Parts: sequence; C-alpha cells; structure tokens
Amino acid sequence: MERVAVITGAAGGIGSAAVDLFRSQGWHVVGIDRIGEDVMKADRFVTADVADEASLKAAFASLQDLGHIDTLVNNAAVSQSTALIETTSAEWDEIMAINLRGAFLATRFAYPLMKDRGGSIVNVSSVHALATAVGVAGYAASKGALVALTRASALELAVDGIRVNAVLPGAVDTPMLLRDGDDVERIRSIRARTPLGRVADAREIAQAILFLSDGERSSFITGESLLVDGGAIAKLSTE
Repeated sequence: MERVAVITGAAGGIGSAAVDLFRSQGWHVVGIDRIGEDVMKADRFVTADVADEASLKAAFASLQDLGHIDTLVNNAAVSQSTALIETTSAEWDEIMAINLRGAFLATRFAYPLMKDRGGSIVNVSSVHALATAVGVAGYAASKGALVALTRASALELAVDGIRVNAVLPGAVDTPMLLRDGDDVERIRSIRARTPLGRVADAREIAQAILFLSDGERSSFITGESLLVDGGAIAKLSTE
C-alpha cells in the first residue's frame, strides 16, 4: 500500500525540500500551506492556515479518501526578530498559534487517519529550543514548547503505534534565515561560528525528517529530538 505523508508549511524552504524528497522515495505527498499552490510539487495541495482551527480541520477532512496517513510532518512556522519587551501580545500569540498550536491541531486532526495502522509524526523544532540568542524570545519559546509537546505526544500515542519525534535544525539556507538587509555579514558570521563551517541545505533537514518518518529506519525511536546543526550546540560558546 502506498505510503502517505502530510507536510505542513509545504511551500517553505524545508517544507518544499521534504515534499521533493518524499516523492522521490515513492511516497504520496499532501502539502498543506496558506500560500504556494502554484509552485507546489506535491501530489495534492490543500490551502489551509495551521493557526486557524476551522481551516485546518477542513483540510484534514478533505483527506478522508486517502484512508490513512503514514507520517505527519509539522513543519509550518514563522520566525521573529523582536526584543522581548518590544514584542506585542498579538505578535506573541501569532507565533505561538503557528509554531505550536498548529502542530497540536494537526496532530489531533491527523490522528483518526493514523491510529489504525500506526505511523510517525515529526515536529520541526529548532536549535533555539536548546540554546538561543537575543531578540528571538517568542520563536525560541515556541520551539522549546514544541519539543515538550513531542515528548508528551510520544507517550500518549505509543499505544496506537504512532511514533513522535522532533528535528532541531540549526541555520538553514532558506528565506527564514534572511532578514532586514544584514544577511551577507550575519550569515558569514554564522558560518564562521559553526564547526562544519557552513549553513545547512534544506535538503539535509529533509533527510532527517525522512529518517524519522520511515517505519523501518527509525522503528524504535520515539520521543526524541534529533539535532541537525552542524555541531553548533556541541561548541562551547565561551571558547
């Protein structure tokens, strides 16, 4: 039976790379995003906003004809570069709604299509869940909470044969990494401070997602967080 993957944030850098990789491996891929249908290469594209419960519920309702979902990739996210004391409640709520609440809702709505034959859920968190920087408090908080949600979900869904893990990317060459015209110097600095001497290609993150999605390659892994950061966390910042 054909394996089905549902990927949120499918029009973004990591999302589109995951769509391409899963399809190249013979998966039937459903992409969910609020934008990007015209450039999507998924087998099916559903327009939905993960922060909008009614929109996301309708998206998953439209997938009932598939009969099952083998993996859910909760990838939809937005970044933020605002000092904590300057962050408004609306900005805080938006980043939590997309980065955290969206993963919770997608998991809940995907569950009926996963519970009978098991599967995998991969939450795309961030290295910022473990160590962060100035000006990204909301983003870091949302990604840290997503790791906690991953562990809790893994415990609750194990009885149904559903594994839940997280991928924690470091700096990745996607539009999310670019901001406010300081891109060249900032990215040069990131490269210099990363032990592998570069930022990741989105396809490298997609490979980690595929590994945790595959029921043969990672069949006894659940509740875990896989760092894909070029060694950034391993490096002592004071050295």
